[in-house]
Amino acid sequence: MQVTINKIAQGGEGIATLESGRTVFVDGALVNEVVEIEIYRETKSYAKAKITNILKASQDRVEPFCPHYFECGGCNLQHLKYEKQVKLKEDLVFDHLKRIAKLDLSKIDILPTETDSDTSYRNRVRFHVSMADKKIGFLKKQSDELCEIDSCPLLVDSINEAIGNGDIFKAARLNMFNNNSRGNYIQVPVFAGDDKLSFSNDRVKITVNEHPFSVSANVFFQSNPKLLSKLVDYVVSKIDCDSVMDLYSGVGTFSAFLPKNTIAVEKQKDCLTLSKINAPNAISYTGEVEKWGKKNKESVDIVVVDPPRTGLYESVPKLINKFGAKKIIYVSCNPVTLARDIKEFVKIGYEVKEVKVFDFYPHTHHVECVVLMSNVQK
Repeated sequence: MQVTINKIAQGGEGIATLESGRTVFVDGALVNEVVEIEIYRETKSYAKAKITNILKASQDRVEPFCPHYFECGGCNLQHLKYEKQVKLKEDLVFDHLKRIAKLDLSKIDILPTETDSDTSYRNRVRFHVSMADKKIGFLKKQSDELCEIDSCPLLVDSINEAIGNGDIFKAARLNMFNNNSRGNYIQVPVFAGDDKLSFSNDRVKITVNEHPFSVSANVFFQSNPKLLSKLVDYVVSKIDCDSVMDLYSGVGTFSAFLPKNTIAVEKQKDCLTLSKINAPNAISYTGEVEKWGKKNKESVDIVVVDPPRTGLYESVPKLINKFGAKKIIYVSCNPVTLARDIKEFVKIGYEVKEVKVFDFYPHTHHVECVVLMSNVQK
């Protein structure tokens, strides 16, 4: 079956239209390419397919540098020139803001995208380990089978060294007794600190903008240290008062740099334990933001919010408005839920002032972005 790719989806697949009118998502395809495909999944409204032959290749297509690329389920954009990856992610972010949030981008400051090295940048990872045949790797694309690796070009050197020196297998043996498994594989989370690696709950130190953080591999912490420094600088540059709230505060990544007595709210107790170490000057609360907000009558001028990929619970925008926030700094790893939430903020009186994209995850479709909003009614 032959199709022409007309755009790229949020997940990185090429999009084409079948003769039946159904949309087909094609793994590894680029805009304007003519490809022959094989459908491997069908629903009533769309199909999923893989390329069997490229009849007309994009001028932006390149040969992936990782030998495992076409098998491993990690990266999905290595076949696209890196500068074009950045442009693609920018376009997707702005398209969601226009189409979902109904924003007029001509009235918003679009700041330059932040990038850094596109290899050896990642210091947090989750390996799958087969103890039966002594293999380490990641799951294959569209599969629960293991793609064995001896190194990954996106990982920092210290984690790649651990693949070969036996440390991953040692951690896997310990995790066998913690039910930390998926199918036949033991999962081993690893985080690279300044001087040593964390396996699971081991705490290590990592320094961001001269501030030491205590972190473990079992809690969330941004996996691109160089860009995290730039992200923190940008967020902090927008803080112009002492009345601040940090929602979904995690291990205190932003709270550590925010004014004294910043109100930090995080539902994960393990994260909050570390947050009290990393951001001792913050006032920390444990709880789900939507439930905590209903019980508390706080008043703040600025709210920093950094939710998971699912975005904000539907009641949170109104809660933030109830807190009296004049300014919102929304940090997001999902442009779709970001745009959905911004639409709700606009309904209750907020106006988008700035948007800035950070390419935290080169060679994948994932992206981080920050939106600055002000309440035009306050």
